[in-house]
Amino acid sequence: MLATVQRVSQAEIFVDEKIFSSIGPGCLVFVCVEQDDTSQSIIDMVSKILNFRMLDGPKGITTSALKDSSEEVLIVSQFTLAAITNKGNKPSFHRAANPDDAKLLYDEFVCGFKNSFSNVQEGKFGAFMEISLINRGPVTFNFKT
Repeated sequence: MLATVQRVSQAEIFVDEKIFSSIGPGCLVFVCVEQDDTSQSIIDMVSKILNFRMLDGPKGITTSALKDSSEEVLIVSQFTLAAITNKGNKPSFHRAANPDDAKLLYDEFVCGFKNSFSNVQEGKFGAFMEISLINRGPVTFNFKT
C-alpha cells in the first residue's frame, strides 16, 4: 500500500462540477492499493499515518501526530501512485490492484481510519475528481507498507 499525505489549509473534491466533500485544516491522504496488499497492510498504513509526527505541536514543527489533533482528514483513492516511471516514456500500473480488489481494501482503509479518528471525509472511488487544495508548508510525506 502506498500513501502520499499533504498538510493542507483546506481541500475540496468536486465530482460532476459539484462539491462532493471538503475539509479545513488537516491532511489530504492519497492512497493506492497494490496487488499484494492485505488487511494487515491497511492496519499498518492507518497506524503509520495516525501516529507519524507530521503536525506542528507545542515544541515546533513535526512534533505532533494526527491522532492527537483536531484536524480533518480527506482520503482519496489514487491508483497512479503505483505508476512505474523509470522505464520509457509511458507509466506502467501493473503493481496497482485491480479495481474490484482495490475498492474493497480502500473501503477497509476508510473504515479503519474513521474508527480511529473522528474528522474524516473521502473522495468517490473510481470517479473522475477535481481536487482543489491549499498545501500548508508545503509539507508532503510518502508512505509504503
